[in-house]
Amino acid sequence: MKLSSKQIIAIIFLAAVNIFPQHASADPDLVVIENVNGQESLAKGTDIVEYAKNFLGRPYRSGSKGPKSFDCSGFTSYVFRNFDLSLGASSRDQYRQGIHVPKDELQPGDLLFFSGSRKSGTVGHVGIVTEVNTDGSVKFIHAARKGGIRFDRYPDGGYYSSRYIGARRVHDASADSERHQLEPVRQ
Repeated sequence: MKLSSKQIIAIIFLAAVNIFPQHASADPDLVVIENVNGQESLAKGTDIVEYAKNFLGRPYRSGSKGPKSFDCSGFTSYVFRNFDLSLGASSRDQYRQGIHVPKDELQPGDLLFFSGSRKSGTVGHVGIVTEVNTDGSVKFIHAARKGGIRFDRYPDGGYYSSRYIGARRVHDASADSERHQLEPVRQ
């Protein structure tokens, strides 16, 4: 029996999936979360939040990755790195990591994404959920241009409400069946 090239490729792919299941994606838009130490992290959202609070009041500086000052993605990267979770360098990169979380399933430690100050519709800002209220609103911590590391609420009926793009969960993702596999995000 002679195999076609498509059949050979399918066999190779299936063999690779069985050998390296955490990297089993034929879709180039899927990203695998890499932990800093190459180990799975069991970070809990509440632990992430408690650690993030240590930086309240630190100033905002564009391009800064901490610990004396931060920009938004530098802050989230710095906080998550403490839990052996490696995030992308920009908020847009971070939006491609983790699993999508609907608004009604948000938990402390989830990442919230917003468009930038120009309302362009593309990711330009990120924060970390700290509290989820019974009315569905959330409190989040982030590096804001005015005020540095601070808390804000979403929805706020204004700035953040009009810029919300989505939420992703990268902490405790090892408990999900996706095994750190990410959903495609087209941006």
